[in-house]
Amino acid sequence: MSLVRIAERLGKDAVARFLSTKLPATAIARSGDMGEILATAYLHEEGGYVVGPSRLIQRDHQEWAMRGDDVLGAKLDPDGKPYIAKAEAKSRVKLDKRTVTEAREGLARNNELPSPHSLAQFAERLLSTADSDVGDAVYDMQLLDGVRPDRVGHLMFLFTSSDPSKCVTADLQGYSGRVPQLTITLRVQGHQAFIKEAYEKVTAGGP
Repeated sequence: MSLVRIAERLGKDAVARFLSTKLPATAIARSGDMGEILATAYLHEEGGYVVGPSRLIQRDHQEWAMRGDDVLGAKLDPDGKPYIAKAEAKSRVKLDKRTVTEAREGLARNNELPSPHSLAQFAERLLSTADSDVGDAVYDMQLLDGVRPDRVGHLMFLFTSSDPSKCVTADLQGYSGRVPQLTITLRVQGHQAFIKEAYEKVTAGGP
């Protein structure tokens, strides 16, 4: 755990300086990053999914990404078979039809299934954690059984200050695929201020 080691050896100010080189620097990049962080937290805390290593502990660059899918989660059924959540996260102050369409296009990529590269990367990260059994199960599904639509669910996670409910309803009503759908809209009035304050607190250091 690099953050824990840095904190123990060098203190909180050093952790803040370390994170300032890793976290996105621009407002647009931070907005997108926050949307993915919140979507990941939702899958883990509300959906019971394993979502892999922390974005703060394991991130390797300011432009951290799954390199294919925004967020992936997995959980095992009683038979030990994995069920995969494929999420698209969008963060905008004002979120309209165009943004919902972009999210739908992301979910539709790769025949609505997780991209092979993202899924392999996700499983590999899990192998070094306490959830290595989930990583093994994801590898088994990908390499032996194949990924099927009945083992995948979609999450469209929208973080905004506006009300996109009409666009969301139209999108869900127009969906004709085979993958179960869930859309979550998190509305925060001070959207930009919330993001700015969150990143400033992470990189501030101090006692």
